Amino acid sequence: MRSRALDRIVDAYFKLLEFILFLCMTGMVVTVFGNVVLRYGFNSGILVSEELSRFLFVWMTFIGAVVVLRERGHLGMDTVVNMLPLAGAKGAKAVSDLLIIACCIYIVSGTWQQHDVNMDNLSPVLMIPMEYVYSVAYISGFSMMAITTVSLISTFLPGARDPRQSMFVDAEEKAALNSVGTVRGESDP
Repeated sequence: MRSRALDRIVDAYFKLLEFILFLCMTGMVVTVFGNVVLRYGFNSGILVSEELSRFLFVWMTFIGAVVVLRERGHLGMDTVVNMLPLAGAKGAKAVSDLLIIACCIYIVSGTWQQHDVNMDNLSPVLMIPMEYVYSVAYISGFSMMAITTVSLISTFLPGARDPRQSMFVDAEEKAALNSVGTVRGESDP
């Protein structure tokens, strides 16, 4: 069982990531909208608008992937896993988690190998090292590795959730489940 202090630290970390997502989205909206208004209204513009919004989009994508992984919101296909016996489903989930961890290792190690090159490679407009843009891969890779490692370990703990239960619930399924509960007079927990 995890301690409450650890849960609070993890929750605070993900609140920080969500705040970074908010900042990235706000920065993109402000720079792009401001640039459009300046171009069409005043025949000028923000020089760094396109490059900055592109960099913010990269950060938003990588950090968003971490947040969605924690919420189990990525697309998945669990048809085969649902047909397997419990041991096979746990094995399939373990293989899936190990493949995710391997991909995260490649992301982090590839970013590390390119670190020196990217520190010398400056962006054309902002003139900042491209490593500042690509360093989000460290945050994303290590965070996704940690989430997946916890998922892998918890698969084999006593009382673990059955992997055959849908790991991925889409919006249509959730709406259908909620409507069935509403018809029966049940409420959504």
